[in-house]
Amino acid sequence: MISSRNSQWDRHELYERVWQFPLRKLAAEYSISDVGLAKICHKLKIPLPGLGHWTKIACGHTIPRPPLPEVENLPVLIRQVREPKTPILAEDAPELERIERIEAGTTPAVTKAMLAHPLVEKTKSALTGARANDRGVLWLGRDVESLDVRVSKDCLPRALRILAALLYMLEQEGFQPVIEKQGSESTGAIICGEKIRFGIVEKSRQIKSTTGSGTYTYNRIELEPTGTLSLELWNYCPERLRRAWRDNDRAKLEEQLPASIAGMMKIALATRARRDAEEKKERARQKCIDEVRAVLDEIEKEETKIKALKREAIAWHRAERIRKYVAEALATAVKDGEWIAWAERQADRIDPLKPSPPSIVDDKANVIRRLRSVEGHWWAESDAEEEE
Repeated sequence: MISSRNSQWDRHELYERVWQFPLRKLAAEYSISDVGLAKICHKLKIPLPGLGHWTKIACGHTIPRPPLPEVENLPVLIRQVREPKTPILAEDAPELERIERIEAGTTPAVTKAMLAHPLVEKTKSALTGARANDRGVLWLGRDVESLDVRVSKDCLPRALRILAALLYMLEQEGFQPVIEKQGSESTGAIICGEKIRFGIVEKSRQIKSTTGSGTYTYNRIELEPTGTLSLELWNYCPERLRRAWRDNDRAKLEEQLPASIAGMMKIALATRARRDAEEKKERARQKCIDEVRAVLDEIEKEETKIKALKREAIAWHRAERIRKYVAEALATAVKDGEWIAWAERQADRIDPLKPSPPSIVDDKANVIRRLRSVEGHWWAESDAEEEE
């Protein structure tokens, strides 16, 4: 079922976001087209990045953004937030009630027992002595197995508390957390038979750093952590279900954990339904292939019979011509009776409608083999005599 709720577009929030992400990427997150999002920005008098802006940013250029103008009497634009329908199998329908129950729940208070979870302690031990990368995010390397926590040192305690609560809630629902290295990702949970991969990520922002000495200076773009955390799901999801929950003005990430678990379940059910549909499609395709091949086999069998018929017709015609010739030879007494009988037998051997009488030519292959055997024995004896 598609649920919807109305909310007013936040002009200041939208202004910040259009200067943080390309319009096309941002529009996909809002489930509208980039043209539609641009029209909303124009109506709200929000300045947009120009052509080539993100290419220049990627090349290290610093481009100042224009301030958000103070404008009065702006129209009130209502944004309709729609959650896409979750495609599920018929046998998974009872899980929808479970999803609604989880979404309506709240995040439990984090206890020492939650923080003592083996995966949380293992991650804490690994990250406590880790060094930060050039973005200010703690980095363990690709070979270390731990919970996916990509945050700064300052945000590490909070991120671990969030994961402790999340793991507790997953296990309460009977979902098993796992750590299995898959590229740069390792954290996951077995939900409804599917492995859902996730992690805690701290957002970064660009800062300008002036480097150089004397009269030669240049601006270098650097990234620094913002303290804004998000829980991201890394499963492929063509159904465009929600895959990220982050700190915002309305709620901290901790408050959104029930919704994130419900989102994991939706993706798991959608994955099951997609795989089932793909398997049915493959079975239907294979059935079609088998049917076509069966028809092709019948065609090939028919072609073989037709070729055999043509060969038999040609042989029969040759036999009839021989019989006519034998009849003329008999009438004119050109050939003797022995030849006449022999010729009639040869016609019968060619005719596919008569039994084939025996002939000495039937033994040709055996005779050739005997000859080769004798010749080989003779050459062997000759070689032995020459050696003596």
